Amino acid sequence: MCTRFAFTARFLAAVWLAAATLAAAPPAQAASLEVAATLPELALLTEAVGGPRVAVTALARGDEDPHTLAAKPSHSRRLLKADLIVYNGLQLEVGWLPLLLQGARNPALLAGGKGNLDLGATIEPLEVPTGAVDRSQGDVHPEGNPHYTVDPGLYPELADAIAERLARLDPAGAAEYRARAAAFRADWEPRVVAWQARLAPAAGKRLVTYHKQWEYFAQRFGLRIVDYIEDRPGIPPSPRHVGELVDRIEAGGVALVVFADINHPEVPEKLAARAGCRTLALPQSPGSRDGTATLVTWFDTLVGALAGALSGTER
Repeated sequence: MCTRFAFTARFLAAVWLAAATLAAAPPAQAASLEVAATLPELALLTEAVGGPRVAVTALARGDEDPHTLAAKPSHSRRLLKADLIVYNGLQLEVGWLPLLLQGARNPALLAGGKGNLDLGATIEPLEVPTGAVDRSQGDVHPEGNPHYTVDPGLYPELADAIAERLARLDPAGAAEYRARAAAFRADWEPRVVAWQARLAPAAGKRLVTYHKQWEYFAQRFGLRIVDYIEDRPGIPPSPRHVGELVDRIEAGGVALVVFADINHPEVPEKLAARAGCRTLALPQSPGSRDGTATLVTWFDTLVGALAGALSGTER
């Protein structure tokens, strides 16, 4: 299902201003490119950059786990027609995307092809393992933590990478793609500053999270993640681990236990009740709950929820 980025008046004004400089360029034609994106946030960003020249499909919904998405024949059919696949990378989709790409029989989308855009290659990943990695360590990603899309500060660079790849595939629209990426940056960067200001009073607050998926957000906003409900990434917690975690929370001054909407709330709520702290469920992606269908409303919700939950806490 294709979702459309809800542009603000400021963003539209920037786009119109940029477009005015392109009067000599050929008029844009609708849906010059068919694009598939693995995550809702990447689909929305691609739509913002591509505008009417691209038709974008998100393979995963916001309420689906991107580690374990069930590969469907409909996904392969979409990829068969696609000119470009935009994906998170850092092995987030390793359990299902390679299978889909092979099944699609579209050589341009395979690794190294001009229709294959790994956005993970554009960022500096956190938590890159320094030693050997094996399954006994849980769902450890050998290329680093893949959950970077929760950091709003990275989006202008991601937009630039998307614009350059679209320009390569559709040279007639190159100036338009680059102008739209520049307009996105002009609109987005002040928003990031405002979000940082809103969470500034919570800097240094200590959190426990269910899964290692909020590290990039915490780094951007000065929060401290000190422990995890999962014993190892992707491994459900044992009763012993939960008991030890209660002791560490009580001793460590934890302000909040955070989990994503897709995580079952029973364990974090019981853990927080035993440890005497609060819980907060967050939307992991746009569209995972009502009111988060756009990039702006998603980050507004993330920042607002955390700012409210951490307001007045002493830890």
